[in-house]
Amino acid sequence: MTEKLELQPDEPLSVKVERHQAAYLAVLNGIGGADMDQEAEARMEVIRHPPLDPEERNQKLLYVAGYLIASKASLKPEEMELLLSGSLSLAGWRDIDGQHASSAEPQ
Repeated sequence: MTEKLELQPDEPLSVKVERHQAAYLAVLNGIGGADMDQEAEARMEVIRHPPLDPEERNQKLLYVAGYLIASKASLKPEEMELLLSGSLSLAGWRDIDGQHASSAEPQ
Protein backbone atom coordinates (compact mmCIF):
# COMPACT_ATOMS: atom_id res chain seq x y z
CA MET A 1 0.00 0.00 0.00
CA THR A 2 2.60 2.47 -1.10
CA GLU A 3 0.33 4.57 -3.28
CA LYS A 4 -1.13 7.79 -1.92
CA LEU A 5 -4.74 7.55 -0.86
CA GLU A 6 -6.98 9.49 -3.18
CA LEU A 7 -9.93 10.59 -1.11
CA GLN A 8 -13.12 11.80 -2.71
CA PRO A 9 -15.53 13.94 -0.69
CA ASP A 10 -18.67 12.35 -2.12
CA GLU A 11 -17.66 8.74 -1.59
CA PRO A 12 -20.08 6.51 0.28
CA LEU A 13 -19.24 5.43 3.81
CA SER A 14 -18.71 1.84 2.65
CA VAL A 15 -15.85 2.90 0.34
CA LYS A 16 -14.20 4.88 3.12
CA VAL A 17 -14.56 1.94 5.52
CA GLU A 18 -13.04 -0.48 2.98
CA ARG A 19 -10.14 1.91 2.41
CA HIS A 20 -9.52 2.21 6.15
CA GLN A 21 -9.72 -1.56 6.66
CA ALA A 22 -7.15 -2.12 3.91
CA ALA A 23 -4.82 0.55 5.32
CA TYR A 24 -5.16 -0.76 8.88
CA LEU A 25 -4.53 -4.37 7.88
CA ALA A 26 -1.57 -3.37 5.72
CA VAL A 27 0.00 -1.54 8.67
CA LEU A 28 -0.83 -4.38 11.04
CA ASN A 29 0.73 -6.98 8.72
CA GLY A 30 3.60 -4.79 7.52
CA ILE A 31 2.54 -5.15 3.90
CA GLY A 32 3.95 -3.07 1.06
CA GLY A 33 5.58 -0.34 3.12
CA ALA A 34 2.26 0.77 4.58
CA ASP A 35 2.55 3.65 6.97
CA MET A 36 0.54 4.88 9.92
CA ASP A 37 -0.10 8.23 8.24
CA GLN A 38 -2.15 6.53 5.51
CA GLU A 39 -4.10 4.58 8.11
CA ALA A 40 -4.74 7.74 10.14
CA GLU A 41 -5.85 9.64 7.03
CA ALA A 42 -8.25 6.86 6.03
CA ARG A 43 -9.58 6.66 9.62
CA MET A 44 -10.20 10.42 9.65
CA GLU A 45 -12.18 10.16 6.41
CA VAL A 46 -14.51 7.69 8.14
CA ILE A 47 -14.75 9.93 11.20
CA ARG A 48 -15.42 13.04 9.10
CA HIS A 49 -18.02 11.33 6.91
CA PRO A 50 -21.40 13.08 7.29
CA PRO A 51 -24.03 10.35 7.68
CA LEU A 52 -26.97 10.59 5.32
CA ASP A 53 -29.49 9.03 7.68
CA PRO A 54 -29.75 7.38 11.12
CA GLU A 55 -28.88 3.94 9.68
CA GLU A 56 -25.65 5.20 8.17
CA ARG A 57 -24.89 7.06 11.42
CA ASN A 58 -25.23 3.78 13.31
CA GLN A 59 -23.05 1.95 10.77
CA LYS A 60 -20.35 4.58 11.14
CA LEU A 61 -20.43 4.49 14.94
CA LEU A 62 -20.40 0.68 14.99
CA TYR A 63 -17.45 0.57 12.62
CA VAL A 64 -15.43 3.05 14.68
CA ALA A 65 -16.32 1.20 17.90
CA GLY A 66 -15.26 -2.10 16.34
CA TYR A 67 -12.01 -0.57 15.12
CA LEU A 68 -11.26 0.79 18.60
CA ILE A 69 -11.96 -2.57 20.23
CA ALA A 70 -9.94 -4.56 17.67
CA SER A 71 -6.99 -2.17 17.66
CA LYS A 72 -7.12 -1.47 21.41
CA ALA A 73 -6.66 2.16 20.41
CA SER A 74 -8.44 5.28 21.52
CA LEU A 75 -9.51 8.43 19.76
CA LYS A 76 -7.89 11.77 20.41
CA PRO A 77 -10.31 14.25 22.00
CA GLU A 78 -10.63 16.17 18.72
CA GLU A 79 -11.42 12.94 16.84
CA MET A 80 -14.10 12.05 19.39
CA GLU A 81 -15.60 15.53 19.14
CA LEU A 82 -15.64 15.33 15.35
CA LEU A 83 -17.16 11.86 15.41
CA LEU A 84 -19.95 12.82 17.76
CA SER A 85 -20.70 16.21 16.25
CA GLY A 86 -21.04 14.70 12.79
CA SER A 87 -23.06 11.77 14.03
CA LEU A 88 -25.55 13.57 16.24
CA SER A 89 -26.65 16.26 13.83
CA LEU A 90 -28.57 14.71 10.98
CA ALA A 91 -30.66 16.72 8.58
CA GLY A 92 -34.14 15.24 8.61
CA TRP A 93 -33.55 13.23 11.78
CA ARG A 94 -36.64 13.01 13.97
CA ASP A 95 -36.81 12.79 17.72
CA ILE A 96 -38.92 10.31 19.70
CA ASP A 97 -42.10 12.38 19.23
CA GLY A 98 -41.63 12.44 15.45
CA GLN A 99 -40.57 16.10 15.31
CA HIS A 100 -37.56 17.18 13.34
CA ALA A 101 -34.67 17.36 15.80
CA SER A 102 -33.77 20.86 14.63
CA SER A 103 -37.33 22.13 15.18
CA ALA A 104 -38.08 20.31 18.43
CA GLU A 105 -38.57 22.78 21.25
CA PRO A 106 -38.36 21.93 24.94
CA GLN A 107 -41.70 21.97 26.71
